[in-house]
Amino acid sequence: MRSWRFFFPDWLLYGTVVTAMLLYAFRDQERPVPPAPPSEDLGPILPSESPRDPLILVEIEAPSSGVGTAFASNTDGEWITARHVVDSCDTVGVKIGARRLLRVSESTLYENADLATLRTGWTRDPLPTDLNSQRQVGETGYFFGFPQGKPGEVVGRLLSRGRMEVRGRYRSSEPVLIWTELVRTAGLRGSLGGLSGAPVLDADGEVVGVVTAETPRRGRVYTVAPRQLSQLVDQEDSETTPIALGDFALQADRLRRDRRIAQVVCLNNDS
Repeated sequence: MRSWRFFFPDWLLYGTVVTAMLLYAFRDQERPVPPAPPSEDLGPILPSESPRDPLILVEIEAPSSGVGTAFASNTDGEWITARHVVDSCDTVGVKIGARRLLRVSESTLYENADLATLRTGWTRDPLPTDLNSQRQVGETGYFFGFPQGKPGEVVGRLLSRGRMEVRGRYRSSEPVLIWTELVRTAGLRGSLGGLSGAPVLDADGEVVGVVTAETPRRGRVYTVAPRQLSQLVDQEDSETTPIALGDFALQADRLRRDRRIAQVVCLNNDS
């Protein structure tokens, strides 16, 4: 029986290998990639408020029981949250344990900002703030709270200013900052309801706003402008802990464990 041997010229062999490598490279380019981390190169200083700022329309529904987030604002037992979380509630409480709810003795609502202060008489160390510095487009914000009623966090990048018009249960108009989502807690999908009232912290670990609304389909989060929040807090020098993408979840857990960030509960008798 005869045997046959086939010989391939070198150029054909090399060409086959190169073609295979190119096909493999293009196949990899079609795979989805994770969100890019925040760039270290920040953009320009955020412009001043303008009539041309994007308009965000928000409809506030009829009052019902629900949850939100709050954070300690001073050493007198006061907390800050979003107005729409506690407006028209029969009872408001700050949850500091699995079965412990501190009843809020007094709530102060603000007309031209989605902000409210809660008095409990239970004191915690306040979160540090930075409400006077100029913000830069592209800077990173860390949102720590209780989205969907569970501990969770979101990381965003600052895009621009906007103006939020509220209609429904009450009416208001206020400047806001617009952030785009970069990263969120694993398994957290859909709406961020329950994160309203949460602080947004900058890379230095200082509060620069409060979560007020979101657009889930566009991946946008809106926060109360620093100027509005500065009217509610005493800005004193305090120790800060920088936050990074590698440890933001640990920082969030620490603040929740220390009860400096807590869940707010709104109860209505007819819901």
